Amino acid sequence: MSSQTDQQVLDNIRKQKHLKVLNTLQWSFPMQRLEIHMNTVIRSQMDVLMKMMLKIFNRLDIKAAVEISELLSVEMIFIEHMLILLERSGMIEKEQGIYRLTANGTAQLEAGTFTHEPVEETIEVTYSPFHQRVLKRQDDQESVGRPKEMPSYRYEISSDLSSFEEQDDARINQMIEESGYEFLVEEGQKLINDLLSQDVKEVVPARCFEIHIHDQTDDTVYIQVWNAWTARFDERFEEELNRKEASELRERYVSSK
Repeated sequence: MSSQTDQQVLDNIRKQKHLKVLNTLQWSFPMQRLEIHMNTVIRSQMDVLMKMMLKIFNRLDIKAAVEISELLSVEMIFIEHMLILLERSGMIEKEQGIYRLTANGTAQLEAGTFTHEPVEETIEVTYSPFHQRVLKRQDDQESVGRPKEMPSYRYEISSDLSSFEEQDDARINQMIEESGYEFLVEEGQKLINDLLSQDVKEVVPARCFEIHIHDQTDDTVYIQVWNAWTARFDERFEEELNRKEASELRERYVSSK
C-alpha cells in the first residue's frame, strides 16, 4: 500500500504529460543505528583576565593569588577561580612554590585561544552500508518499512553489518560531520578530542518507493527511487537499478507492445 507521500510523488510525475508511470514497487534497505562515544573539547577565544594572568606568570615569579589580585586590581575570588581553571587545564603548574607556564599554557597564550576541559558525549547516527555514508532521517513515520510485509532491496549490499566497528578514526570523524553534529557552539568551536567506542545498536529497514517511467518524448524507460528515509530521490539506487535493469524494462513495457 502506497503512502500519502508516495502518492504525491506520483502526482508530481504525472503532471508532466510526456511521462507515463508504468509500475511501482516498494522495498527496504538496512540502516544501522550507531552510538558513538567520544570526548570533546571547546576551543574559545581567551578572555582578558586569563591572558593577563598568563603573561604575568610568564614574566614574574608569582607565589600566591593575592599578588596577582594586587597587580591587576581584581577581586581575589575571580583570581582564585581562574587559578583553579588554569591548573586543572594544565596551563600552569607550581615549581618550588612559583607559578610557571607549562608548554600547553605557552602554546595557548601564543594562539590566543583556550581549550576547555574534555567532556564525554554520546551521539547517535544512522549509517547506510549501501551508500557508505550517514543518511539523516527526515521526521516521517512512513520512512521505516515493515519487514514482514515488504521485500528487501533485490541486489546484495556488499558490506558487513559489523563493518562500522572496524572503521578508522578519520572515517568515524567524517560520519559525525555527515550527521549534522553541531561543532559551532555559543562558547566557541567544539573539537573531537578522543573517540572512545562505537557500537551498532540496531539495524532498521528503511523504505523506498520505486517508480518505472516511460519518457514518451525520447522513448526511454528508466527508474526513479524515492527514499522515504531522506525524503528525496536517491541517485545511488537509481544509478544501479538503471544500469542493471533499464534495457530489460524497456523490452517488458514498450518493445513488446
